[in-house]
Amino acid sequence: MPYPNEHAARIKDPGDFIQDTIRRKNIADGVDIINGKTSKDGSMETQAYRLSSEKFTEKEAKKWLKDNNVDYIFFEPSINSKAEMKNATLKIYGAIGESLPDYIEDLTVEVPNTSAKMVSDFLEENEDVEQITVRINSPGGDVQEGWAIHDLLVNSGKKIKTIGESKIYSIATIVFLSGSEREIMKNADGLIHNPFIPPHTMAGKYESGDLIKIAEDLKQEEEKILEFYSERTGTQKDKLAEYMKNETKLSAEDMLNLGFATKIIEPVTAYAFLKLKNNVKMDEKAFFEKLGSTLDNAILKMKNFSRIAPANIMLTDKDGKEITIEKESGTPAVGDKATPDGTFSMSDGSVIVIADGLITDIKPKSDDKSELEKANAKIAELETKVSDLEKEKTVIAEAAAKVEADKATVQGLITELSAIKNQWKPEARTKNMGHVDPPVGINLDRVKELRDKLNNQKSE
Repeated sequence: MPYPNEHAARIKDPGDFIQDTIRRKNIADGVDIINGKTSKDGSMETQAYRLSSEKFTEKEAKKWLKDNNVDYIFFEPSINSKAEMKNATLKIYGAIGESLPDYIEDLTVEVPNTSAKMVSDFLEENEDVEQITVRINSPGGDVQEGWAIHDLLVNSGKKIKTIGESKIYSIATIVFLSGSEREIMKNADGLIHNPFIPPHTMAGKYESGDLIKIAEDLKQEEEKILEFYSERTGTQKDKLAEYMKNETKLSAEDMLNLGFATKIIEPVTAYAFLKLKNNVKMDEKAFFEKLGSTLDNAILKMKNFSRIAPANIMLTDKDGKEITIEKESGTPAVGDKATPDGTFSMSDGSVIVIADGLITDIKPKSDDKSELEKANAKIAELETKVSDLEKEKTVIAEAAAKVEADKATVQGLITELSAIKNQWKPEARTKNMGHVDPPVGINLDRVKELRDKLNNQKSE
C-alpha cells in the first residue's frame, strides 16, 4: 500500500523482523531508514528506506538510492509525489574559452574548452526543459567567455541550478553564480583572484600607452568582478577584495559562508550494507550509540573546515606568554577556541584557563587580602580621619584664643580712651562761640594712635 507523503524502498521482507524492535532514523535531508532486529539471529539490520515526496520526485528518489548504492527488492512511489520537472544537465568540465579547431583539439586537448557557442547550442537543443543543472569542474579560463556563458544561462528563462565539483576556480565562479540554487561538493574548492594577462599572451611590442591601456582595462575588469561578487553573495567588498588580491582558495565551508554556495552536498553512508557479525551481540541502544559516536567524530573533524586563515586576537599574560584566540574582535569568552593550553594570569589581575583548545574559565581579578589586612586598612583609614579632625580642632582653638586676645585688646583701648575723655574739661564759653581752645594736659597724638588701633581691630 503506497504511503501518502513518502516513497518506500524495501530492502528486506518485513516478516523477517521482530516487529516491536522496528525503529525509524533520519540519515539525510528527507531520507529515513527503518531498522529492526531480525527473527533469525537478532542482528540489527535495515528493512527499508523512506524518502519524502516533498523533497524527491519518484525519479529523484530512485536516483538517490542508486547514487548511494542502495539495492532494494521493491520500490513503491508516494501517492502524492512531487511533480516531475523536465531537466537537462550541462557539464562544464575543463577550461572555459573559445573552442579550438577540431584538428588542433584532437591532437592537444583531452577535455575540450567550454565556449559560449557550445552553451548556446545546448540551450537550443533543450528548449523544452524547465531546469538546467550545470555541473562545474573547471580551472577557469577566458574572462569574456565566462561572462557570456553566465549571461546565456541567466537569460534562458529556465531555472538554473549549479553544482560545484572539485574545482570552481577563477572565471568558473562567475558561471557558478548563475544558479539560483548553488550546491557544492563537500571536498570541492573555489578560488578567486584579480584578473591578469597570462605571460605567454604578452608576446609582441608594446609602447607605454599600450601598457597603460592594458592596466586600465584590467582594473575595470577587477572592479566589475568585485561588484558582481558582492552583489550576488552579499559579502562586503573590502573582504572580497582582500581575498582576490591574495588569490585565495576557498573550501566548501568558505564558499557557503561567503555566499557563493547555497548548500554543501554532504556524503551519505549507505546503511543498507552495515551488518554486524553473527558472533557479536549488541542490543539496539548500544548499536545506535556506537554508530552515532563514529559518525559524529568523523563529522566533527571536517565541520567548518576553512582554507581562509582566521584573523585572531593575540594576548600576552603578565609573564610574557602569548595566547591566541580564534576570533576577529571582542573580548575573550568561555567556549572560544584558543591556544596554548594552560592557566594564564593577565596584567589586569584576571586569570584565563585554556584546556583542549578551548577557554574553559575566566576568573575576574580577585581581592586576596585577609580579614586582618582589611581590618588594619580600615583602622588606618579611621586614624587618618581622626588626625585630620584633631588638626581642625587645634586650628579652631587657636582661632578662638585669638578672638579672646583681640577682644581684650579692644577693651583696653576703649578703657584708655574713656579715661582720656574724662580728663578733658572744657573752659567756660567765651564770647567767641566759634573758637574752642585745645584741651590742656591731653596728648592728642596718643588719642589718635588709640583711635587707629581700635578701628584696625574692628576691621579684623
